[in-house]
Amino acid sequence: MNNRQRKNSKSLPPITSDKGFNYIDNSLCLCGESLATEGYSSRRELLKIGGLSLFGFFSANAAGLFPLGQVQGGTSKEKNKKKSNRCIWIFLQGGASHIDLWDPKPMAPQEVRGPFRTIQTALQGGIRFTEILPFTASIADQITVIRSMRHSFTNHIAGTYIAHTGSTNQPDADREAASEDFPGPGPLLNMLAPSSKHIPSSVAIPNWLSIPGPSNRMPGQYGGFIGSTYDSFLISGDPNQKNYNPPSLKIPGELTNSRIAKRVSLRNQLEDLSRGLDQANRQRQNQFTQAALSLVTDPKIREAVELEREPQSVRDRYGRTKIGQSLLLARRLLEAGIRMVSYNDFNQHWDTHGDLKKRYQHIVPELDRAYSALIEDLKQRGLIESTLVVNMGEFGRTPTVNGGAGRDHWPFAYSAVLAGGGIKQGLVYGSSDSRGAQVATQPVSPADLLATFWHLMGIDPTSEIKDRNDRPYLLSTGKPIEAILQS
Repeated sequence: MNNRQRKNSKSLPPITSDKGFNYIDNSLCLCGESLATEGYSSRRELLKIGGLSLFGFFSANAAGLFPLGQVQGGTSKEKNKKKSNRCIWIFLQGGASHIDLWDPKPMAPQEVRGPFRTIQTALQGGIRFTEILPFTASIADQITVIRSMRHSFTNHIAGTYIAHTGSTNQPDADREAASEDFPGPGPLLNMLAPSSKHIPSSVAIPNWLSIPGPSNRMPGQYGGFIGSTYDSFLISGDPNQKNYNPPSLKIPGELTNSRIAKRVSLRNQLEDLSRGLDQANRQRQNQFTQAALSLVTDPKIREAVELEREPQSVRDRYGRTKIGQSLLLARRLLEAGIRMVSYNDFNQHWDTHGDLKKRYQHIVPELDRAYSALIEDLKQRGLIESTLVVNMGEFGRTPTVNGGAGRDHWPFAYSAVLAGGGIKQGLVYGSSDSRGAQVATQPVSPADLLATFWHLMGIDPTSEIKDRNDRPYLLSTGKPIEAILQS
């Protein structure tokens, strides 16, 4: 984590309605009336349903590995500005090219401007996107594009970590998530703003951020030093698949809600295992166990994942793709009471070192359709003013096209796109130079973007959180980007 973070040291028809540490698997285990009944020979054979692990929490806390996260309100006096109640966080893992999407350079040499022409957006002043973003260009008057993001980490994993935490205290290298990592926004929201609906505040879809091999568990998305108890609940599986039924929400046919509730009495038997924990820890774990159980059994959540309930026209507007149906699912989950849904692309989906034109002609239209549909859908449903939508990756791509007709990693200037609650509409903030190589005006760090996120979610970014050794850290070392906030 950053040492400073430690406090002390195009258009379509409108939508109409008709861890160095190996973390224990995130699972809520609901087994029989005793550990020995029903023939389970090991913990891994116990029935697992979604989100939180009773065994993981008790065993880890007994060993002193996971702390109870704490927060103390910051002292800064924030202006009375519009806030968001919810967030959809879209992470384009692998690093989307700012020059070939949001920040084109049509007057630059061919090797800089790349393979795509540009088109006019709905914004005044000649603001242009590339031709492969026609749907988003048509709603550009509803979003803010930050063209001046920057940091110094060229590694995917390090870039992902700083994007989610703001922390610069890390190697620029491959690694696994660790228990001492600074927590990601989802887990922190679970800790700082527990849902009043008795379900987790934060969920992730349709998979964890991961690069099989160098980082099966990418840091920045987990609980880190506040503990895996606070990890976002993963609703896995491709929602575009026929008969989509997320494994984490499956309940075996023989288990009724009442029988599940009875089996949760297992916790009483586990209390002996938790004698080394203080009462506050036990109460907190009980809250998160109940939150996971409620998520699995809540009829609104069950209905939210049943995408066939949506009119076919709506599903088609989002696109019959993984990202399209995932963002539709995200909207439905927000309506069911979830506060934050993270959409995670998988395995460097946007990492295009070669043949960028062919690759982008495939993946960008899917994003363009899905993202623009989401913004329009939220607006038509009256949700946009209370829902922040973040769309970004860990860095951009090199200003010069390489010998393989692709672009390489480039964190020194890139773009992020924001929309929704508390964000000004129709704004381009900051700029990169004529080649898209360096930030020219109004630089924004990942920490600043995170501070803006926390401010809009109604949590003071100068608040303290504490690790397992009771050491205080600032929630964010950045500052909210005042110029993009609605007054």
